[in-house]
Amino acid sequence: MAERDLRTGDLELDRVMAEFRANSREFSDVMAQVGDVTGEAASRDGKISVRVTATGQLTGLRIDPRAMRMGSQELAEAILEASRRATEDAARRLMEVTRPYL
Repeated sequence: MAERDLRTGDLELDRVMAEFRANSREFSDVMAQVGDVTGEAASRDGKISVRVTATGQLTGLRIDPRAMRMGSQELAEAILEASRRATEDAARRLMEVTRPYL
């Protein structure tokens, strides 16, 4: 439906509706940006790299072959630490995207 078809003839109502449409478009744009937010981090020694979504869901994991020499507990801790830091990175990036709208 064309925008001109949405005019009511009431100037104030038309202004509010136009503002609502603009805010809706802006909100849609922000939500698209939010969906693109990821966080990344690597272990301190660089043998583990992790990528997560804005909600912290793991979407990427790289384990350098040298990490296979680590004990299982040490490897698990390195993965969890990198994952935690990646989630913090995603939260920081999410805040940057949404800050102007909060």
